[in-house]
Amino acid sequence: MKNRLLTSLAILALALAGIQSAAAQALAGRALPDRPRVGISYYKVPPGKHDEWLALYKKWHRPIMDAQIKHGTTISSTLYVLSSHQFDGNYDFVIVSVSPAEPKPFPTSRGELIKKLFPDIEAYVAGERRRWELTVDHADTSLVEIDLNEETPSVYYPIINGKIVR
Repeated sequence: MKNRLLTSLAILALALAGIQSAAAQALAGRALPDRPRVGISYYKVPPGKHDEWLALYKKWHRPIMDAQIKHGTTISSTLYVLSSHQFDGNYDFVIVSVSPAEPKPFPTSRGELIKKLFPDIEAYVAGERRRWELTVDHADTSLVEIDLNEETPSVYYPIINGKIVR
């Protein structure tokens, strides 16, 4: 009985991995070299903890994003919250970040930036640890723009040097 359950779980996990892999393959090589990159982060927070999470985000993570925007590595990063209640809301906060098609590298590592922005590294770690304790669920994704000016738009043909390979 135990082996049957483990086998069933393993088959389900492989099936889910295959579905995710197929979805990822459909968009492989679709980045347009002259278009910005859009990243989206979703956060789920326990009821009644939204303001605490927001304060921690603003104090400990937003300065990093602001530094990237100031440097030009990121064009913009906007935090959104749901405008109404949902029965089964999968997320509470959404961050949409836009980066240049070919972002210039940041002059320091992320660790060096964090140390520069937050000399009291223990306070930074405690603040980020608490923010992640309050994060019930989190997912990051990115979007690829579809060029609707193509004669026959498709998500399957790769793009090389800005041209669709058919």
